[in-house]
Amino acid sequence: MADSAMSDGIIKVVHKAISQSRIYQFWFLQAGFWLGLCLVTFFTLTLWYEQYAWSYIAHTLLQGLMGLLLSLPLYWIFMRMWDKPLLPRYCIGTISVLFIALLWTTARMITFIWMTDEQGLWADFGGWYFGGIFIFLCWAGLFHGTNYFQLLQAEHKAMLEVEAVSRKEQLKSMKAQATAREAQLKMLRYQLNPHFLCNTLNVISSLIQLQQSQKAQRMIVQLSQFLRYSLDNNPDMIIALEKEVSALMLYLEIEKTRFGERLSLDFQVDE
Repeated sequence: MADSAMSDGIIKVVHKAISQSRIYQFWFLQAGFWLGLCLVTFFTLTLWYEQYAWSYIAHTLLQGLMGLLLSLPLYWIFMRMWDKPLLPRYCIGTISVLFIALLWTTARMITFIWMTDEQGLWADFGGWYFGGIFIFLCWAGLFHGTNYFQLLQAEHKAMLEVEAVSRKEQLKSMKAQATAREAQLKMLRYQLNPHFLCNTLNVISSLIQLQQSQKAQRMIVQLSQFLRYSLDNNPDMIIALEKEVSALMLYLEIEKTRFGERLSLDFQVDE
């Protein structure tokens, strides 16, 4: 269990390092590409021709190492030409691939003859060179595919960061608007028309002095209902017309108690 947990931890650390660093990604893909070439060569050529001697296997590994080293100047050329127009990039890239493949093929054949003592291979130079061109074209395709994928990842990450910042700013703006509305609502609630309130209280006081307790009590209930409605409803929110008319009736009932017959009401509201 401990060994498994340790191996999982190592795998996670390596995966995180590779995913976050373009340099690590480059060397990981480099090692994978040339090691894969060595394996393909071993299973398709070395075993096929029954060349089991160590010199043949060592040459398979050596050609992968030489290919890795020769791909470094090709990588430098591609990076220098990355921002150039398409036609110069294509021409210089093609010439570079052909030249690097020529160097690699020549080095492969020289080391193969030296390590295995086989002769008469130069007559097959064209076939070896064709294979080298194909391999470095595959390498170039992998390079460009990886770079474009990394650019897409970077753009996607930048877009997510911009969206995150935008959402934060939007959330802050919404909170600020909510705070402002709440403050406005509190201000409106606490700034209820003082003249209306004072006049109503004066009328209630007069009714009590005149010993008209029922009218005074009814007016107190109406005032309480109207104040509760004013405090419970947000003036910035859309409400039903029925509730607005009910609140208006509470206000007018109070005013009618104050003014009596001098105030006449006439409503014409559709159902």
